[in-house]
Amino acid sequence: MNGGDRIFAACAPGLEPVLAAELARLGLAARAVPGGAEAEGRDAVALACLGSRVADAVKLRGRGAPDRDPVGAPLFKRGWRARVGAAPLRESLAAGLLLHLGFDGSVPFLDPMCGSGTLAVEAALVAARRAPGLPRTFAFERWPGHAARRTAALRERLAREARTPPCPIHASDRNGGAVRLARKNAEAAGVANWVRIDRADAAALRPPTGPGLLLVNPPYGIRLEEEVEGSWRALGALVERARGWRVAVLTGDARLARLLPGRPETSLEVRNGGIRCRLLVCSP
Repeated sequence: MNGGDRIFAACAPGLEPVLAAELARLGLAARAVPGGAEAEGRDAVALACLGSRVADAVKLRGRGAPDRDPVGAPLFKRGWRARVGAAPLRESLAAGLLLHLGFDGSVPFLDPMCGSGTLAVEAALVAARRAPGLPRTFAFERWPGHAARRTAALRERLAREARTPPCPIHASDRNGGAVRLARKNAEAAGVANWVRIDRADAAALRPPTGPGLLLVNPPYGIRLEEEVEGSWRALGALVERARGWRVAVLTGDARLARLLPGRPETSLEVRNGGIRCRLLVCSP
């Protein structure tokens, strides 16, 4: 298994090129295919399971391995999110959006409608270069013939890449329950010292000095009915004040884009919980 592994890594539809690029950065030969990416290379199974933020599952391919599952529980289940808010965003999708936007922690991050805090937590993990699979064990580690020492060495190598995020990570929400949940999730993920989570209404929020990345998953009609348009108007006002920030908005209802300033452009099309969504990028 620890020779030249051939794998298929699955991801949310739309993130295939992001996943392939991530696997290539891990040192594998990878290409995007419908539903994910195919990759091969030494320790491909271990590298994908330990190091991929975007993959939801990994299958070993090749002779004697009829699409064998090396993972166990899905990769998006990082282990830090015990509960979610009313409209959860998968950890792997959140990370995929961040990587698609080129976020690496070298600029501040802000989510002004953070809900359970998924985007902010994943932003902190990206900025800290913390490999998502390090706290977990995987099915492949129980296979006969598994080279435990090689996997341990890979864990140590990935762990050495960790750092303190160089720039602030901000998150806020007007709902006090969401703020408390986001703080609990940040604590469970081990990033509470790096993420500032406040109770604040986006309509009145003043972004810190940019440049930075503002990424938000606001409510939309398919997802949450209550006060959707009001939330988007508040977001539009915030975007006007976010001069110098790159602003990206995930939505399942593109009609709401009219409430944002300028002419947002679709940067990416993905599926979130079966809903076709667009990532809109604004230039305030």
